[in-house]
Amino acid sequence: MFKCKLILSIIVALLFILCGLVCADESSIKPRLGCVPFMASSLQAMAVTEDISSSLLNSIDRSRYFEIVERKKIEQYLELEGLRLDNLDHDSILKIGSKAGLDYVVHGSVNVNENGTTLEINLLNVRSRKVLLKESYSMSQTDFSKKLLEIAGIIVGRVQTVANQALTAAPVDVSVKLPVKPPQGLEATGTVNSIRLRWQSDMKQIAGFNVYRSNTGNGQYSLHATTAEPYFTDENMKLNEVFYYRVASVRQDGGVSEFTPPVRGGTSIAPPPPIFMNIEPDIRGAKLFWRPRTGAGGDSRTVPQGYRVYRRQGSEGPFNLVAHLPVDAVTYADTDLGDGVKYVYTITSHNSEGAESEYSAKLGVVPFPTPNAIRAASGRIRHVPLSWDRYGNKEIDGYKIYRSDSKDGKYAAVTKLDDNDATGFVDRGRPDNATYWYRISVFKKGGAETDLSEPVSAVTREIPPAPLNVTATSGQPRMVTLRWKIAGTAADEIKTVIIYRMMDEKDVNLEKVGEVSADQTVFVDDKTPLKDKTGYYYRLCAMNSGGAVSLQTGTVSAVTKAPPEAPKNVTATSGEVKRTVLGWDKNLETDIVEYQIFMKRAEDADFRQIKKLAGNSSIESDLKDGTEYSYKIKVVDKDGLVSGFSSTVVVRTKPLPAKVTGFSADNSRIRAVSWQPNKESDVHNYIIYKKGFMGNRQKLTTVQDTKWQVNEAQDSLELFVTALDDSGLESEPSDTVEFKKP
Repeated sequence: MFKCKLILSIIVALLFILCGLVCADESSIKPRLGCVPFMASSLQAMAVTEDISSSLLNSIDRSRYFEIVERKKIEQYLELEGLRLDNLDHDSILKIGSKAGLDYVVHGSVNVNENGTTLEINLLNVRSRKVLLKESYSMSQTDFSKKLLEIAGIIVGRVQTVANQALTAAPVDVSVKLPVKPPQGLEATGTVNSIRLRWQSDMKQIAGFNVYRSNTGNGQYSLHATTAEPYFTDENMKLNEVFYYRVASVRQDGGVSEFTPPVRGGTSIAPPPPIFMNIEPDIRGAKLFWRPRTGAGGDSRTVPQGYRVYRRQGSEGPFNLVAHLPVDAVTYADTDLGDGVKYVYTITSHNSEGAESEYSAKLGVVPFPTPNAIRAASGRIRHVPLSWDRYGNKEIDGYKIYRSDSKDGKYAAVTKLDDNDATGFVDRGRPDNATYWYRISVFKKGGAETDLSEPVSAVTREIPPAPLNVTATSGQPRMVTLRWKIAGTAADEIKTVIIYRMMDEKDVNLEKVGEVSADQTVFVDDKTPLKDKTGYYYRLCAMNSGGAVSLQTGTVSAVTKAPPEAPKNVTATSGEVKRTVLGWDKNLETDIVEYQIFMKRAEDADFRQIKKLAGNSSIESDLKDGTEYSYKIKVVDKDGLVSGFSSTVVVRTKPLPAKVTGFSADNSRIRAVSWQPNKESDVHNYIIYKKGFMGNRQKLTTVQDTKWQVNEAQDSLELFVTALDDSGLESEPSDTVEFKKP
């Protein structure tokens, strides 16, 4: 018998070694990394913090260097420890990482302000308790993905560097094995015909356990059984039998730990099992109900002092202890079960000595199933409509929607709907032409939540197409008319067209000059207004109902209408009496409506407009004698465009004849006068005047000679003479000659 057991133990050990050789690689490939939810440092950051942390984990996961632990598990440990995100310190984060079995923890904060987004990143080594990375990164909305990929690369690189340093710093003798940690907390309970053993163990690197038994506590222990689970039942025993047990862990490479301290186990009279009344399914859980039952005969050992709840998955296999309850318990809520998976429960009672009853009736239950896959509609503008089937169980309190940017990435909660009749939700504010994956769960108040449904994807609509066939009309007065056609379909929901103007084809400074509704296909740019004979360049964009803007169209250009040419060959006559005749070439433009004449005298500061006319000549009269005048012309077309000034012409009207000189009395007795002839060739006449009362003058005669004799009575007389030219211009009076009365 002993030889058989020895051979059996050797075979089991060899199997453990082989299993260790097969499994060792898989268990040591990837370090475990988890992310503590990031803190939002500002109100604006609350809208993006969850997306940033999820996207960062997705980017790290793509490296395939880590085994990423689900964030939900990290949050469960935070809740169990009663920790909040706003009071986490270095030690508490390491504690959470250790409890979650992590090698590395990422945590940090997000801040959003007018300068952009700042991400504070911390990377901790849980085992060494050291900070591997503590950095601040700035990013904008347009480079989130690129920046997060860069940060993910830095995190992976830091861990790889630490791992390589550890390998090269101290060469390890591969022949030396670390000791195997023995099981902890071995305990034994007896029933009428069996002894049940249970213990705790870190199952990492553990292939199984050897169970040793002895008749005495200090006696020789022999291998009694092997098991892959941290429990064992020694069955088919007689009442009041007593044995002592010790257990050792067996590592995957075959190494065996030290024995546990021995524990005593014995069969004994035990209470009867409770009456297992009912079991109700729940989200990821089940609720058990039973009634106590007291044994007959008045033996205190038949009186229950507590209960143990056992569970197994499926209809076959061993039961595992899941709860140890006080004697007054008649219900138990089991949690963390798999959705839609069948579980079987049984309950035992035990007395004050630890003796345990037989199993109660075995009842099965299937927790609430995972919801059916959600439906996500593609092709919508910056939003994704989601719908789903109403969940079959009315006991739920609502739904949670989760989103990820990749099928196998980390899913972050988008919304929580406290309505068990809800069948739809719209995920708004999504970028253009982006792919998202969605999953749904159901929950009950208190935190119970199913697993997530199968992922489904949707793609948001691309930016709208730019307008087509854009043209710009040249030759218009101080404006440009643009025309185009709307591209795309009704599903593009184009609402407006935006018009931009540039002063140069390569100009990067676009000035928005207009925005019109999509039912308009014409726009007149007359803002400012535009300058004459100037080139303008335009680009157009379309904007849809979600605010997405198309690419810009190609550049189109137009030149505004030129003003008329200034009048040419302007002439004006000089030397005319009190007038000048202006003339100029008629403009070649066909839409001329008027010419404007401007005049300036020598004493004037500037030209002033004196006349408007349709023809190309003008007589300017009532001018002053012997005066200089300057003229220039402008022309106006039917659109009100005005030319520049023509060249200036200068004229002088004909002057008065010169004042007569040498006027004198030749003979006072006969009252004869004479004077010098004027030098002007056209002066042929002279007018003789006498001064009258109050300085008035009286014309006496007109003569052609340069002498004259008075024929009047011999009264006192004062005379003067003027020269008269052929055009009728009369000179200033000469000096006077006075004749006294004799």
